[in-house]
Order: sequence, then C-alpha cells, then structure tokens
Amino acid sequence: MNNIVHLTIADRKHELTIKEYRGQRVVTFRDIDELHRRPEGTAGRNFRENRQHFIEGEDYFELNQPDEIRRLGFERPQGGTPNKIILLTESGYLMLVKSFTDDLAWQVQRQLVNHYFRSKTLTTPKDNSLRQAEIEARLRNAKTRQAKLMKQMAEDFKDMLSPESIQLLVAGATELIMGRPLLPKPQIEVHFTATEIAEELGISANRLGRIANKYGLKTPEYGKWVLDKSPHSNKQVRSFIYNVRGRQALIDAYNREAEVRVVTLVPVDSTNMEKGSS
Repeated sequence: MNNIVHLTIADRKHELTIKEYRGQRVVTFRDIDELHRRPEGTAGRNFRENRQHFIEGEDYFELNQPDEIRRLGFERPQGGTPNKIILLTESGYLMLVKSFTDDLAWQVQRQLVNHYFRSKTLTTPKDNSLRQAEIEARLRNAKTRQAKLMKQMAEDFKDMLSPESIQLLVAGATELIMGRPLLPKPQIEVHFTATEIAEELGISANRLGRIANKYGLKTPEYGKWVLDKSPHSNKQVRSFIYNVRGRQALIDAYNREAEVRVVTLVPVDSTNMEKGSS
C-alpha cells in the first residue's frame, strides 16, 4: 500500500494512498471525510444510517480480524490497530456521497472516479505479493476453522459416533492443519441397516428383527450398535447395523424360516392315505 495517487481538488494537491482489497480499490470513511472536508465521522454516520441499502462484497467489505487489518496496514490516526474497519468500493463510495451536492463534492467524485478507482496504473510486484500473502493467510485461517470444527464435533458427539467416525474426524482435522496426512485413517467396514436387508428380502424390518433375535445375530461378530434418529421423533435410539457376515447370516436364517414354512404347509395327498388304509 505504498503507492500514492495525486489528486487536485479545488486547486489543492492531495495524496491518497492506494488501498486494494480482493482485487478492487477501496477507500475508508477517513479518506472520504478528509477529501470532502467534512467533520470527522460524517461518512461513517451516513453509512450506518443507510446500511440496509449497501451490499456487502459489492459496495463494501467489513474487516473484523485484527491480524488481517494489521497486515493490510490500517491503523488509527492516534496509533494502534482498529478492531473493525469498513472499506468502500467505487459503487459504495458513490452511493454514500449521493447526499453531497456542493461544488467541492462534484470535484472530489470526478477525481476519485477518474484517477483512483478507474486508474489504469498497475500495482507493483510488492502489492501483488501482499495480495497473494493475504489470499494464502485467509486460506490457512479457513482450514484452521474447519479443523477446529471437526475436532469439536468429535468431542461433542463422542457418545453418539463410532470410534471409527471419531478417528476419521481427528485424522481429517490434522490433515487440514498440516497439509498432509499424519494419522492413519481407519478401514471402514461396510454395514447394512435392518431396513435395507428387509427390503432386499421383501419383508418388514420388524420381522427381520424377530429373526435376528431368534438366532442371536445382534452380536459384535455380525455388526454393532449405533445411535440413530427415531423415525417417529427427534430422539436418538439404539439401532443394530449388520456387517457383511451379519447380512449373510440374516439371509440364511430367513431362508431356513422359509423352508420350515414350506414343509409345514405341504398339502396331504388323500389318495395315498386311502391306499395306505386298504
């Protein structure tokens, strides 16, 4: 931000430090008050009173990270880094000064539009490197926030998630922060719900559950207990999900049940009965 734009307003020379954010030139409330010779705080007050008409990301940017504000070089006149700063784009500036109709205001607007916002002067390599550093810093911050969220989820839901799920969250968070995997990710075993297996067999999940209970198939050998949402409320309920071995055991048990029914329901041949009695 060491580049300077020289402006001539009402026969007076002004130096305005170039400020760029996200590829756009921007101005602060302090710049506007000084160039328009308004009492300090005028631009900020006008913005607050009409904020509902401004679109963030198009008319203005709000910076509220002290590290970012300090890195971009914004300081209070009396020294120190502000906690928050508003940067106005060209459209935001023009909207803000609509009420400034004096002769000086027209000159300031023309100078800023022609020689600042729409200047063809390219930023120096130093400016480009600062912009790249800003992008990289924002990316790191975003990854750090995402990693913290994943670790917090692992902590908050540790009683609801399987150990494999918790291990996946922690490993993913570590990879986001370090940029490469450091913790091994668990091998996730395929599981099937009772509803999925029941639909495959063409029966109800309740009937499948009775078969599983009858043959003792709800054991660690055949799957595991998990917390799931109740279909009739927002409560979490315990539900057993089956691994590949459990699925096959259920299918085998169902087939045995079907064979028993077929044998039981075979019709008796009355002709054979008569021959046997003669």
